[in-house]
Amino acid sequence: MIGLLAVLIGCGGEPLETPEPAVSNPWSDLDRLAFNRIAAEHGLPVFWRSDDDGTLAPDELSVLYRERDNRKAYVADGAFTAEFEEIATHMVERKDGWNGADVRVETVIEELGQARPTLIETRFDSEEMKFVDVILQAAEQIEKIHAKQLGSAPLTPGKDLPSKALFARNQGPWCTQPKTRDSDKCSASPDLPPKISGMYPASTQADPKFCETLQARDDAETLMSPFVVVREVEGALTAVPYPEAYDKEMALISLQLKGAAAILPGSEKALIAYLTALSESFQTNDWQPADEAWSRMNAQNSKWYLRLGPDETYFEPCDRHAGFHVSFARINQGSLKWQRKLEPVKAKMEKAMAKLSGPPYKARKVSFHLPDFIDIIVNAGDSRSPSGATIGQSLPNWGPVANEGRGRTVAMTNIGTDPDSVAASESTAKSLLCTATMTDWTVDPEPLLVSTVLHEAAHNLGPSHEYKANGKTAEEAFGGPLASTMEELKAQTAALFLSDWLVKEGVVDADLTRKAHVKDLTWSLGKIAGGMYEDGYPKAYSQLSAIQVGMLMDDGAVVWKADTQAANGTDVGCFEVDWAKFSPAVLRMSKDVFGAKSRNDKAAAEAMVARFVDGTEAPSTQLFEVIGERYLRSPSPSYVYAIVSE
Repeated sequence: MIGLLAVLIGCGGEPLETPEPAVSNPWSDLDRLAFNRIAAEHGLPVFWRSDDDGTLAPDELSVLYRERDNRKAYVADGAFTAEFEEIATHMVERKDGWNGADVRVETVIEELGQARPTLIETRFDSEEMKFVDVILQAAEQIEKIHAKQLGSAPLTPGKDLPSKALFARNQGPWCTQPKTRDSDKCSASPDLPPKISGMYPASTQADPKFCETLQARDDAETLMSPFVVVREVEGALTAVPYPEAYDKEMALISLQLKGAAAILPGSEKALIAYLTALSESFQTNDWQPADEAWSRMNAQNSKWYLRLGPDETYFEPCDRHAGFHVSFARINQGSLKWQRKLEPVKAKMEKAMAKLSGPPYKARKVSFHLPDFIDIIVNAGDSRSPSGATIGQSLPNWGPVANEGRGRTVAMTNIGTDPDSVAASESTAKSLLCTATMTDWTVDPEPLLVSTVLHEAAHNLGPSHEYKANGKTAEEAFGGPLASTMEELKAQTAALFLSDWLVKEGVVDADLTRKAHVKDLTWSLGKIAGGMYEDGYPKAYSQLSAIQVGMLMDDGAVVWKADTQAANGTDVGCFEVDWAKFSPAVLRMSKDVFGAKSRNDKAAAEAMVARFVDGTEAPSTQLFEVIGERYLRSPSPSYVYAIVSE
């Protein structure tokens, strides 16, 4: 816990001016959003959860999960402690900024301010907490491994509170938000360390094209395989397996997983089998047995969702090695409705996508699990983003479970549904959409949820996973970053196509699909606002969004009306959807995108990026600045987690 002395230390590590004496109810000058923002700047593990009367009450204060045992330091016997009242007094002093901050810390505070602390709180009974506690302990080790993967493990933040808070939130000193990520002053560390990935020797990364250099080597298949770290040993590059590179952490996690399995009741046989197999995988680096056990879990045989281990590659510059993460959640039984709807048409969905993909791809038998809906408890490691969060995922990415279509797909149903996020989303949508199109925007989460379900299902449809054309996988043909962009572009394009296709099949109604398309459009605009590159490397979701919006605009399905007032009645210039042209435009886009994936057509993929991401002539790129300015008016959510034992 951060004590009062730490709060009194200013941005340069020196005491600030003597504060005024504490007043009764010192936080009365702070509304809930300001309180949570300033608490985040201080690195305080508290969150003002709800507000009935404009004044913080003891039962409205949540303590974040890593400090939940210290709640008595803030609230005791139903009242705020004297220590908390002193802390709140100094928080009020920060309402208008930090006096005495140097330029670096000012940019750190600006970085923090571009993301809004957003709480996910989950309650458990005492028996559940025994299992939850062990998973949280394993999550702490995962965070340590991922810090090594990111290259931030040996680094430290400055002594000032905002720098410490930023280092913890961003899992390192580097800034990631649109307004500050390119600043040479924005860093949580005073010595401004460069961003050097922990997955490769620093010496190789001096070459901006080092990923291509590694990919061209004769031993590329070994060096770039998913579950190794590239190290330099006696002047030669060597692939070091994860259990060797992260030996202490992985050995401890293996033991923790065995302990978690022993705690569970016999009714959780499927989860026990996964934990047992996963414990072994952390020792052997063979993840297939764990994937097999995990694939047999579902909403009927477990109340928990847990994915723990190495999976996605987007965190590293070459998009080839798997990042360690934890996604821990409860199963939401609402998924069963959509499973019943989509299960009968799974094979037909595959055939429809294969037809649009064209040769050499051929429809195959698919047997993947339709999406489970899950309510996130905690994200850690590669799943814990500085802002925003994954709303859907299809795993694993390699091996027989993936290639044979037996993976699991999930949609996170408690991400972006809190009142603050909904209000911010609606305000942004009104600033960018014309009035006619805004009528199809809704606060109802189901349309976007349906799109997320289809996006994730599509990772298991058409040319995916380790499909080969011309003897090469997508990663080998396109290169890691472009392969990632094309796979996500395929999945999101499929979400648009399959929504319309399901209407024709009588599975969903046209009104729901139209609302889903509008949510998809605003989702894409949000990704565009985040920029196309980070540290010089492509951002897959941003680039797919630019390509999609550009193609839709080329066909007149989405139109920028420069002289028309937006739905908020203030901004001039807005997007309008021409529904008569929308489905035909999606069909053409699907043929182009799926076809490029089917053929591993790198030239076609590069042309899409050149035209819609990097080009200066494209109609969508001309609007990047406008989109960014309007989206960035509202801070993006930065998720924090609280766990309560009842």
